[in-house]
Amino acid sequence: MKTLWTEGKIFTMKADKEVVEAVLVEDGVIINTGLKKDLLPFADHVESLNGNAMYPGFVDSHIHLIGHGEKLSYLDLSTFTSIEKIKETIPAYISREQWYVTEGWDDNKLEEGREITSNDLDFITETAVVLKRVCRHVLVANSTAMKLAGISKETPNPVGGEIGKDENGELNGLFYDEAQRLITEHIPLPSIEYLKGIITSSIEDLKSKGLTGVHTEDMAYYGHYKVTLQAYREVVNNDFRVHLLRHHQVFEQMQREEPSTYIEFGAMKIFVDGSLGGRTALLSEDYSDEQGKKGVEVHSPEKLEALVKMARSYDENIAVHVIGDKAVEKILDLIEKYPVAEGKKDRLIHVNVLRPDLVERMKKLPVVLDLQPIFVPSDFPWVKERLGSSRLQWAYAWKSLLEQGFECSGGSDSPVELADPLLGIDAAVNNSYLPEQSLTLFEAISLYTSGSAKAIGRENNRGMILPGYDADFTILDNVLDNTNILSTSVVNTVVAGEIVYKKEK
Repeated sequence: MKTLWTEGKIFTMKADKEVVEAVLVEDGVIINTGLKKDLLPFADHVESLNGNAMYPGFVDSHIHLIGHGEKLSYLDLSTFTSIEKIKETIPAYISREQWYVTEGWDDNKLEEGREITSNDLDFITETAVVLKRVCRHVLVANSTAMKLAGISKETPNPVGGEIGKDENGELNGLFYDEAQRLITEHIPLPSIEYLKGIITSSIEDLKSKGLTGVHTEDMAYYGHYKVTLQAYREVVNNDFRVHLLRHHQVFEQMQREEPSTYIEFGAMKIFVDGSLGGRTALLSEDYSDEQGKKGVEVHSPEKLEALVKMARSYDENIAVHVIGDKAVEKILDLIEKYPVAEGKKDRLIHVNVLRPDLVERMKKLPVVLDLQPIFVPSDFPWVKERLGSSRLQWAYAWKSLLEQGFECSGGSDSPVELADPLLGIDAAVNNSYLPEQSLTLFEAISLYTSGSAKAIGRENNRGMILPGYDADFTILDNVLDNTNILSTSVVNTVVAGEIVYKKEK
């Protein structure tokens, strides 16, 4: 059946302000665009936009889909502004189970102005309590959790991580980056039924935000990847597109897995460093607010090189978490040494802190930059003290990177931030902290449409409203402008020509 979508503003996103009157869709694909009077004779059915605005389907290019679903169901610590209030609230959420895990605390928002420590949580003795920092690169565990995990002050730091201690050398319950695994590997694994429920609720919420798909990385955190993948296969049908990055720990095993129309497999995911919030992002110079600290190198140089070589042995690209400039430098060394297969592009995720010499090297390489515009209102103003003024020229430099000709996609990093693409678009356009880095509206929307398609090599059939492209649409009650983004609502989300979300009247 051929369906004609018309009677609204339809933005193709091929060029700024380019609109068409009507879009003809058959079997989930756009077969033509143009004037209503020209296409109407070919239509079996007309779907009126009722004056609303249609854009190519928004896609979040960096999210943790299961983590987003869990955030919907548990106590969200990102809303708290004091350690004392967290301590008052948590006991009511603890059941009789041996472990209690939640996340979202941010010491930059806490009135105590410090990280949570085990001393704050040791009033809870019957349950092992683990609270993950909002960045997910730091967690705090109470003494009960550390005892169950067999952690003592003599436990050595693992490669790529650090066990926190106080000024007396005693454990303070903080675990940074790879050291988190010393705790998390003892937390009971979720069942496939639990994962299916979380994935279902997550996707339903994401569709309500106008998202037609996401790029996510969930394959190495919930037990054997086959359990997680099976949960995805049982939940994802024809109403949402999931692009699964493959964590380096399961990358080789997953070579045997077959994708489907709505579940795709992507690049090898590698972490090079941590976060600025936890001071574990790898910088070339000391943190301005903590002399002697440059961050954490998640892998040894030998291990990192071996991972890149492994990806290349399968002619695959890599998707690399790099926040600090030293982390970017390290991965560029390896991308230059081991070039990606012709026709593919590596993905550099975050690139919060850069240097002019790194930008020049990046310009010579086939890379896509996976940006999170929402990081700016989240990280400022505290990040200015952390980095110092001299590093700000190439920090969060979204506009500068686009002007240099880089292909860029847009993501939220939920549950670290909120998974609403309109929030990301607004943060990109109305950048009050770095106004010189503000994007045009067209550039900002492109991050979540054509940019997300470019990040996975789908720029020829996704991300724009053109003949031959997938019929994925986000329909809004406003034509977006710089002033109305946050007051705009999603009316419909359309995947493969079918309405998968409809706003309640």
